Amino acid sequence: MSIDKKLLDQLMEGRSSGALFGKEGILAELTKALAERALTAEMEEHLGEERAEGVAEGQNHPPNRRNGSSQ
Repeated sequence: MSIDKKLLDQLMEGRSSGALFGKEGILAELTKALAERALTAEMEEHLGEERAEGVAEGQNHPPNRRNGSSQ
């Protein structure tokens, strides 16, 4: 999959390459957002499997497996 040159030109218009591709640029933000979504989806899938297994014998609630997770 490739991005249309016209779209790239629109993204670059009026911006320096650093504003798009630098440490604080939009590419860094998009990469971070994608990684966070992927990790969240993986965690949800993992926790969903544990929920399906049910509560361990002798416990009245499942263990909290998301300690340290925050928005």
